Amino acid sequence: MRFFTIPYRWFFRITISLAALALTLVAWHWGTTHGYRSWAATLPVQDRYSLRDVNTTQKVAALTFDISWGTVMPAKVVHILAEDHVPATFFLSGPWAKQNSTLIHEMVRDGFEIESHGWAHVNYSTLADSAIEANIMKTNEVLKSLTGQQATFIRPPNGDFNARSILAARSVGYTTVTWGTDSLDWMNPGVATIISRVLTRIHPGDIVLLHASDTCKQTDLALPTILRQLSAKGYRLVTLKQLLTYGTPNYRG
Repeated sequence: MRFFTIPYRWFFRITISLAALALTLVAWHWGTTHGYRSWAATLPVQDRYSLRDVNTTQKVAALTFDISWGTVMPAKVVHILAEDHVPATFFLSGPWAKQNSTLIHEMVRDGFEIESHGWAHVNYSTLADSAIEANIMKTNEVLKSLTGQQATFIRPPNGDFNARSILAARSVGYTTVTWGTDSLDWMNPGVATIISRVLTRIHPGDIVLLHASDTCKQTDLALPTILRQLSAKGYRLVTLKQLLTYGTPNYRG
């Protein structure tokens, strides 16, 4: 058996080099992370956080629905809302919108607000500024061509954002919106759970997150009861743009 030995001076040099590299990487990571945090902390609140709800004492709220895929649940939700003449805001992904122009025309005809859910369903905080802008503007072109209107709100995929993504979206004319109440309908937790979460968590000026993609199997079953009970509680449902006329926007983490 043959053994190989490394001269001590080589071993010493390699060890020192590796240690220096490790310290450099740690310093770079610390500087990047803490430098970013320090920079973000200097920004106005609307440039650091998403729009979550509106400060108002009036019992008014906006039901918002994300759609990224499917043809069954989107139509069901739209028809339930239209039948009861309930205003709502839909955040649509670009690829889905491009393939479902007929339903989008129905949405516009029935007075629903159409906003953007971006193009690729990826976390914006992982993208470069230029990629975020391109993602938003690609969907912008599709929505504008189908609705004849300019969308102004973006709900980032997975609700993911940071100060950089908010500023990138703002640079192309979009305000980042998440939610105040999450129905969790995307988890299919049971109709009763969806109803309970909305009814117990809703508050004046709230933005409620719901979904109308086919992967959400219970939204249409929960929706009629939610609408009926919110009415009984004295809530008026409006679109997102209308909601902002009732008070001041609340940007928070």
